[in-house]
Amino acid sequence: MSPAVTFWSNSYASLASTLFIIASFATIGFGVKYIDDAFDEDRFNKAVAKVFAPLLVFLWISVSLLDSISATILFAILIAVLLSGKVDNRIFKLSALTLITVVVLTQYEHFSWVPLAVLTIMGVADERGNDYVDAHETGGIREFFFAHRCGMKVSTLGLCIASFLPWLYFAAFLAFDSAYEFVKFLDYLHVSAIGYKVWRLPLAVILLGKFK
Repeated sequence: MSPAVTFWSNSYASLASTLFIIASFATIGFGVKYIDDAFDEDRFNKAVAKVFAPLLVFLWISVSLLDSISATILFAILIAVLLSGKVDNRIFKLSALTLITVVVLTQYEHFSWVPLAVLTIMGVADERGNDYVDAHETGGIREFFFAHRCGMKVSTLGLCIASFLPWLYFAAFLAFDSAYEFVKFLDYLHVSAIGYKVWRLPLAVILLGKFK
């Protein structure tokens, strides 16, 4: 194989790997919030969440086995949630047990320990802070920071600046977090769509009446 062909093959493989990691993080972020709200808030269909859960676990394990840094970040998120006591339904407990078993048996020797420690600590701080601002009227930067769980974002950025993580993983974490936050707006989008349809109905009736 010529050097040019080898270069382009490697480039396409690298691009595919990058897109897979980012898309996986986004899907996992969306799925975690969807399942959480389905069982804890009754916002979504539980049957759909039960089907989604094993697919999410499979994707989580797949990206973790293929990429040790992804495993480090995702495992830090998992540990932070466990330490914060947020694994509070059977679907999450079974999923967490499966993830811990598979990842520890296969990837723990390849973890990046400094990012794992930093992200876990900041993940716990995010969860505790989020609980606090939910229960108290704090306002200002502190409320924004913890309401949007900015601790892990800032620490991921810092780890990339300090060269503990490649910049790809800052983009991947933002994809995870953006997809997670997007689930919060699904109800709003649904209500807006209904409102638009309800508004169109009387308008249609008026127009039909005028042209009889």
